[in-house]
Amino acid sequence: MNSNQTKIKLFICISLLSCLSLSPLFGKEKELSPEQISKKKDVLSKMIRYGTSQERKQALGELLRFPKENATDLYELVGEQLKTEKDMGMKIVLLKTVGDLNLKENHTTIISLFEDPNEDVNKQAVTSAKKMKLAEATSPLLEKVKKEDFTKNSNSLSLYISALGELPDGKIAAPFLETKFREKFNNADIRGQIALYFGGVLYQEAESALIEVAFDDIQPTTLRCYSMNTLGKLKSESAKPKLYELLDSLKKTSGKLDAKKAQSLKIYAIGALVTMGDKEVFQELNEFARDDDSMVRLRAIEFMGNLRDPKALELLEYKRDRDPSPKVQKAAKKAIDMINGKDTPSDEEKPGDEKTEEELK
Repeated sequence: MNSNQTKIKLFICISLLSCLSLSPLFGKEKELSPEQISKKKDVLSKMIRYGTSQERKQALGELLRFPKENATDLYELVGEQLKTEKDMGMKIVLLKTVGDLNLKENHTTIISLFEDPNEDVNKQAVTSAKKMKLAEATSPLLEKVKKEDFTKNSNSLSLYISALGELPDGKIAAPFLETKFREKFNNADIRGQIALYFGGVLYQEAESALIEVAFDDIQPTTLRCYSMNTLGKLKSESAKPKLYELLDSLKKTSGKLDAKKAQSLKIYAIGALVTMGDKEVFQELNEFARDDDSMVRLRAIEFMGNLRDPKALELLEYKRDRDPSPKVQKAAKKAIDMINGKDTPSDEEKPGDEKTEEELK
C-alpha cells in the first residue's frame, strides 16, 4: 500500500469517527449499536496507532467517552503506546489519558516516567499517579523529592510535595519534610507547601514548628497563613490562644499593617479557629463580618454558614439585603440557606481550605 492510499484510508477513518461522534444539539447522545461500537473501536485503534499527533489526541479524547465494557483492547493499546512513545507532547497526553481512565495496570511505566528527562513529562506522570492514588508511587516519589533543591522555588517540587500528601502512605515523607520545613534558609513558598502537606496527612509532630512560624512576624505572610491553616486541621489546642492574641493584635494595629497582609492573617486565623470547632469564635466572626474590607466580611460570612449557628441569621439577613458588596450579599444568602438546611458547602468552600498564593498577595 502506497502512502497516498494510507492517507486516504486514514481520512476515511477520521470521517467515520466524526460521524459516530456526532450528537444532537439538544437531548442525550444517541446510544450506539453494537455494529457502530465495533466500527468506532476499529477507527480509534487505527488512529491511535497510525494517526498524526493531532489525530491521536482526538482519538484519546474520544476514548474517554467510549463504553468501558468494550474498551479493554484499546486500554491495552494506550499502555503499549505509553511504553514506547518518543514524542514529548504525546507522552503527556497519554499519561493524562491513563490517569483519567484510572488504568492502574500501567503503574510501572508511570513511575518510570518520574525520571523522564523532560520536566513536563515527569510532572504529568506525578499528576496521574496522584489522581490514581497509586500506592506503588509513594516511595519512588519520596526518593525523587529527596534529590530536589529546597532553597529554590519550584512548581515541580510543590507538585511533588502535594502529591505525597494525597498518595497512600504519603505520611512516610513527613519526618524528612519536617526537617526541611524547620530549615529557615529553604524557600518560603516550598516551606508553605510543606505546611499544607502536614495538614493533609495530619502530622501532629509538626505542631511546634508550625506554631513557631505562624506567629513569627518576620516570616512571610503566605507561609504564616498556610501554617495556621494546618494548625486548624490538627486541632491544635496550643495554637488556639495564640490565634486569639493575633486577632486582638490585628484589631489594635488596624490601618498600620499592609492591608493585604492584615486581610490574609485575619481570614486564616479565623478559619483555623472555625476548623477547630472553637465555640468562642462566633463573636470574632460577628466583628469581622462588619470589617471595612469586603473580603474579610465575605470569608467571615462563609464561616458563619459553615458553623450553621442560627444566632447568625439576623446579621446575615442584614448582609444579604444591605451589604455594599454584591459578593457579600450572595455569600450571606448562601449562608442563610445552609443554616436553614437548604444547602451544603462544596469541598472547595469548607472552612480551613487554603487559598492560592495569588489570593494571599
